[in-house]
Amino acid sequence: MFMTFMEGKDLYSEIASKAFHLPYEECLEHFPKGSYIKKVGDKWYYATEDDYDKIADGEDVYADGKARRTQAKSILLGVLYGRGIASIAEQLGCSEEEAQAIKDSVFKAFPAIDEFEQRSLQMAKELGYVTTVCGRKRRLPDLQLPEYSIKWEKGYEPEGDILDFELTVVDVPYSKQSYYLNKLSSARGYKARNAIIERAKQEHIQIVDNHMRIADATRQCVNARIQGSAADLTKLAMIELYLNERLRELGFRILIPVHDEIIAECPRENAKECSQLLAEIMSKAAEEVLDMPIKCDVEISEAWYGDKIEWYQDEEEEDDDE
Repeated sequence: MFMTFMEGKDLYSEIASKAFHLPYEECLEHFPKGSYIKKVGDKWYYATEDDYDKIADGEDVYADGKARRTQAKSILLGVLYGRGIASIAEQLGCSEEEAQAIKDSVFKAFPAIDEFEQRSLQMAKELGYVTTVCGRKRRLPDLQLPEYSIKWEKGYEPEGDILDFELTVVDVPYSKQSYYLNKLSSARGYKARNAIIERAKQEHIQIVDNHMRIADATRQCVNARIQGSAADLTKLAMIELYLNERLRELGFRILIPVHDEIIAECPRENAKECSQLLAEIMSKAAEEVLDMPIKCDVEISEAWYGDKIEWYQDEEEEDDDE
């Protein structure tokens, strides 16, 4: 995966290529600029120099490649952000079995993904927190919980005198804890486990099932490292953008960060230079904390989520022709 970044390739397309055992070009969202392409029905496909309809300009959508890239992206982000197979299958519009097969292919092609997930879980279990690329901590103490917590209902043995002010909190005897833990581990289904928990109450023993809390913390574990690190890099970029004197001269102004994006504004006539500076600064902002290059895509529009303005690209091409 490191080499994917170093070679300037699209990560999701590279993952799809490895997962589906297809050439990298067959998993791109757009045909590379200069490719010979031909339209069959309502879709474009790669073609030969002897039989093509047009030469790709870099913006032509390759529907099949986009679908493969989307599947790989959904699997990767779904896993890293803590989503289950059922949720991923729903997004992909396929069965859970198909989603699981795609996930297995992705993990087999990129074992470092699973290794990162396991290291993150181990960190949380040992330390009670995980860290971002810049060292910020997300505390996840629930990952240090046992599957079941067993204690006396009132904090002390039922035979104890409640008026005895010297009464101290004591644990449920180890033999009794082992008895119930063994029962719970062999129980099948919610009803069976709940029956054991209810039976313990008759002995004034409270059993708390921590599985839901552990599962929630597990989902948050990797997500916190990925999303938190993206936030770190965005903040570093915001500092550099704010301090850049040329951007100030051009009337550039940061409006708001959105996850790992930055929404900014500038005068229309300065959009070309501002977009180039924005991409350069954001790409270099993390050089001190990452050993790989970061790619930054810039979109220009009149309003947030408005139609993209392409005039600045056309203007750039005219400049190149002069």
